[in-house]
Amino acid sequence: MQTDPSPAPSSADARRAGLDRMRRIAGAVLAAMGLLFLLAAAGGRLWPSAARALGWVQAFAEAGLAGGLADWFAVTALFRRPLGLPIPHTAIIPQNRDRIGRALGDFIGGQLVTEGLVDRALERLDAAALIPELITGIPRPELEALLRRAVRDGLASAPLAPAAGAALAGFWTPARSRVLIRRAVRLLARTLDSRHDVLRDTLVSHGGGWTPKFVDRMLADRVLGALAGVLKELEAADHPWRGALDQTVHRIIARLTSDPQMAAEAEGWKAALLQDETVASLARGLADRLAALQLAPEAAATLNQAVRAGLRARILDARPTLARLVSERINDWDEATLVTELELQAGRDLQYIRINGALVGGMAGLAIHAAVVLIGG
Repeated sequence: MQTDPSPAPSSADARRAGLDRMRRIAGAVLAAMGLLFLLAAAGGRLWPSAARALGWVQAFAEAGLAGGLADWFAVTALFRRPLGLPIPHTAIIPQNRDRIGRALGDFIGGQLVTEGLVDRALERLDAAALIPELITGIPRPELEALLRRAVRDGLASAPLAPAAGAALAGFWTPARSRVLIRRAVRLLARTLDSRHDVLRDTLVSHGGGWTPKFVDRMLADRVLGALAGVLKELEAADHPWRGALDQTVHRIIARLTSDPQMAAEAEGWKAALLQDETVASLARGLADRLAALQLAPEAAATLNQAVRAGLRARILDARPTLARLVSERINDWDEATLVTELELQAGRDLQYIRINGALVGGMAGLAIHAAVVLIGG
């Protein structure tokens, strides 16, 4: 079976065909009213006996013709000058293109894109659910390459030493340092207690062999006991070693943030890291984790809230730009393009106004004729 090689009509072509069809129908209705008026008027003269009945037909057709012509003029005057005549207040849309563009832009930017509308639209956005779909849609080699570039660009864009110093300063607060030291001391104490025998045997094995084994074990027990005592003392918040450690950390922070030599050394480490397989390995690990990403409900809610807040702020801030773009776009159109676009959108419905004008005018003509007949007896 042969297929039609012609392309399917576009939506613009379909609208244009619909507009032309409605224009022909509206024109036919108007012509029918004119023809009916002429036939009724001529029939009343040719057949006086039927003049009374034909008077109703003539009244209907005459008022319908007037209404159809008036609405034809009104619809045509929106887009162009009727019959090309320079009648005032015609070709309304082309003559007021700039004002219409500004008004439409202000309406879209200020009245259509409202805070409530944006909020309702963003409520349906689930960014957390989109992330896995976006990630799985990227081929694995491209994803790893993207992550490698992101890691390298992120590391290369900021000086390493000041960034590390700022991060360490933010991490090493009095409250966090107390918790960290306490946990580290307790972890060491538990490890020392649980592996006491292994550690003692290790110390004994490193003895010089000049003393008996029981002496070596006794000395090892004393050393491990002393170490356990030191760890116990370190749990006290006012232990002097804690203050020394705190001072050491702050000296490191100061060097990281202000020492040029430390900054140069850090940049050297960073340059070596950027050339190392470590970046590629890190990218592969990130790709593995992203591929299996499943956010907890709390994390998903936090992410959605952050994304929605960011989009909301940017959409609302972009409203003046949107209004300006709409206005500029309309102003850039020439008159023929503007008229064509608007006619394709609304012209088909406007033709119904012409049809309704003729029919409603005809009904009004019948009502007026009925009143005249009643008054005249």
